[in-house]
Amino acid sequence: MVKGWNNYPAVQGKVFRPERIGDLVALIGSNEKSILARGGGTSYGDSSINNGGINVDTRRLNKMLHFDSEQGVLYCQCGVTLQDISRVFIPQGWFLQVTPGTQFATVGGCVATDAHGKNWKAGSFCSFVKGLSLMLQDGSIVCCDDKNNPDIFYSTFGGMGMTGIILDVRIQLRKISSSLIDVETIQCRDLKECFAVQSESMESHEYMFCWLDSHKEGVNMGRGVLQRANHCSNGPPIYKEKRKIHVPFYLPNFTVNTYSVEAFNAAYHASVGKKNRKKAYMMDFFYPLDCIANWYRVYGKRGFLEYQMVVPSDGAYETVFEILKVVTKSKLGSTVAAVKPLLNARGVMSFPMDGFTFAVDFMPDQRLWHLLDTLDEIVIANGGKVYLAKDARVSSKNFRKMYSETLDRWEPVRQKYNPENRFSSMMFNRLYKG
Repeated sequence: MVKGWNNYPAVQGKVFRPERIGDLVALIGSNEKSILARGGGTSYGDSSINNGGINVDTRRLNKMLHFDSEQGVLYCQCGVTLQDISRVFIPQGWFLQVTPGTQFATVGGCVATDAHGKNWKAGSFCSFVKGLSLMLQDGSIVCCDDKNNPDIFYSTFGGMGMTGIILDVRIQLRKISSSLIDVETIQCRDLKECFAVQSESMESHEYMFCWLDSHKEGVNMGRGVLQRANHCSNGPPIYKEKRKIHVPFYLPNFTVNTYSVEAFNAAYHASVGKKNRKKAYMMDFFYPLDCIANWYRVYGKRGFLEYQMVVPSDGAYETVFEILKVVTKSKLGSTVAAVKPLLNARGVMSFPMDGFTFAVDFMPDQRLWHLLDTLDEIVIANGGKVYLAKDARVSSKNFRKMYSETLDRWEPVRQKYNPENRFSSMMFNRLYKG
């Protein structure tokens, strides 16, 4: 079974696990089926699924090839995970400049999705990649950076694997003097206050994230819990493994429902208090859900969908307010909903722009598809787009509206390097042929 992290969709598919680059050359030379490289399987939706060809699991291509300890540049293969990097380099005083919400993502996957995270000032993964190499559809390898083959270099970020198989990457790490994060947690009474606190925190705090209640309507709609943080300067940088809580089986589909979500949201909002400040271990702050193995099983065997969009800064509050009003009225939103600022990314197909991103999880439901189409219309009308790494259902028509400007630059490059569509996915077929 091949699936995204959210278990939706899940399909039967062929998987190939290369242990060396030569295995990939042999695969491309001997197989006429389409190919898609997969990393840690932590993206959502159908972006990392190829149900009509070969799914290349790259996690065995996980060697760290070289580290420049003076400049902090790591040269590693695509299958190295963010956890691998943290385990090795936090004790040496280095950490990632940009990280998504899970340490189990691979470097190759972070490039393909152009991952972003709580460190909104840093932008996206693209800003800190010095170069990479790709295997093309004929088995040849191209090395690229911002000066050599820049067209395919920038088209690979956010390109969801459609330009080639990412083989290795050179990443700029950042120097740290402690493995602690100074975290301030603030209870916000409504969406307006969430935006106000985020705005006032932009100059003073490097990291920011705001959880929202996806069910609360009325004057307190958008009530949330905001976290803002900076690195600490005291305390040695150490890496420690934490014991995981396991969800051993899929819970019944009715476990996540209107009543359980409302109860959780109310309890979580109340538990924080008005404001508190503490020092937290950095891995707990960046990857809070990684301590729960297979947490997606809480949603049941049907899995869940996440809707994540970004809109420009001008009018962002009004747009998020409009979307949240639709979501709260539907009562279909789940326990995970969030809003945070983003900065424009350099990748051609990258998701981040100067604006705000809003994300919310949903259980599959017959009423959901119309709701999400409605959200698409609001996003398009306000100059925004959905995050392809989280998507499983946006229509080809709406996709082209959201990404119209970037597609004009990206599509000629994709056709140049992947003219026979040897690299393909369920998402590509949906967005291009649907």
